[in-house]
Amino acid sequence: MSLPIRPLPLIERWDCHQCGVCCRGSIVPLSAEELARLKAQKWEQHPDFSGRPVFVREQWLGGGYRLAHRDDGSCVFLTADGLCRIHKELGFAAKPLVCRMFPLQIIPRDGQAILTVRRACPSAATDSGRPVAEHVEYARQLARERELADTAPPPPALKPGETRDWPLARRLLQTFERLLTDERFPPVRRIVHVLVVCRLLERATTSNLSDQQLGELIGVLEENAAAEVGDLFSQRRQPSSAAGVLFRQTAAEFVRLHPRCAARPTWAERWWLMWAALRFVRGRGKVPRICPAFPDVTFEQLEQPLGNLEPACYQPLNRLIETASASWSYALANRGGWSIVESVRMLALLYPLGLWMLRWAAVGRQPRSEDLPEIITALDRGQGYAPLAGAKMRSRLRILARLEELERLIAWYAR
Repeated sequence: MSLPIRPLPLIERWDCHQCGVCCRGSIVPLSAEELARLKAQKWEQHPDFSGRPVFVREQWLGGGYRLAHRDDGSCVFLTADGLCRIHKELGFAAKPLVCRMFPLQIIPRDGQAILTVRRACPSAATDSGRPVAEHVEYARQLARERELADTAPPPPALKPGETRDWPLARRLLQTFERLLTDERFPPVRRIVHVLVVCRLLERATTSNLSDQQLGELIGVLEENAAAEVGDLFSQRRQPSSAAGVLFRQTAAEFVRLHPRCAARPTWAERWWLMWAALRFVRGRGKVPRICPAFPDVTFEQLEQPLGNLEPACYQPLNRLIETASASWSYALANRGGWSIVESVRMLALLYPLGLWMLRWAAVGRQPRSEDLPEIITALDRGQGYAPLAGAKMRSRLRILARLEELERLIAWYAR
């Protein structure tokens, strides 16, 4: 029996404005059925595709296939007028499901599925369009096509090494949702509060507690964490050198997901990226321009305070955190095997990453609200990018959490 599909209680808005961002730098996996349909369309006989593959194998998709890219990172089917060649010549229904559905995303839970939007789409990042509730029927049609909401997923582990049934997993997810959407406090304070709860929960010996006892403990930890939050902001300290290295390495990987950053699989590019990676580890002097969308800057400039910004500058980033926490997408999509604690830490890290990139985009001038949508695209793409959802990223988060540096990173870059 299919799960009922419902929109978030938070009002999200979206309509396609044909900006073409989703066709630049995105990975579009193909099912066996879609691959067969693409072959049957005989694009190799089209004069514009002579000698050009329209699909390629992708190692991190398990050897499966995806739509091919041009040298600039755009989809091979993107036309000069910003439209899809498959759509123009064969109709909307001929496109792969990922293309037809994006940025709509269905998140199965226990008992229901939530319809939300991927904020990698600039229109979704800025809440431009109709309420997502008006797209529910269309999402149901797509869900039936690929059985996207037929079964509830197993509950994620609460913390590394401890899995409970759905009622307790739901309790922890709802706690984080409530804290991260609490409008009585600024977003940066909400995020730090959640991270302190994570630290206290991970350190607590809970394996022998009943579900009821552990549920009560989560409430106690939430109250105790509130007392620690204020000290982090009254005594802001620059993150340690070790934390800085891990943060910059992660930031560089997210910058490479910017819609105006094209990856070129040449040896010259690989050698240059290796040199750039060493510069990011060092963290001094001029920042390598790993993405042409960003101006020249030094690492030292990226550590300066942002100053007082208009609330509109923060809104897309705040909404990314709020809607991900309300949909539980951060814990139930794209990160198989991660615990709720690990996943919410990754969600929290998006905040300082976004503000670090905002410093870079607006160096030498006052940041503007229009600087954010492409940064949000990079941050959201990272949520579904395998290298940022694997063992290396989990290890970085584990080290940062053990050093208690996650909270310090967020307080520091929110200056």
